[in-house]
Amino acid sequence: MDPLEMAREILRSNLQLGARADQMNRSTTLMGSLPEFNSLTVVGLIAGVEEQTGCSVNDDEISADIFETVGTFADFIAIKMA
Repeated sequence: MDPLEMAREILRSNLQLGARADQMNRSTTLMGSLPEFNSLTVVGLIAGVEEQTGCSVNDDEISADIFETVGTFADFIAIKMA
């Protein structure tokens, strides 16, 4: 699966966005833009990345930069997939 599409699916599932996730593109802002996005959401998103990629995410890999936009989240997923 494409990292951008995987990012959308993980966001759709964890934030319960439904069809709104289909409208997200690489520049869609996450932190501060979605009322559903909070610190607890980050845990779910990381768990989703681990589940979808089969890789573990170490605490030192997690930063706010990953969650700025859908694109930065997709880039992180691509790195974990590599």
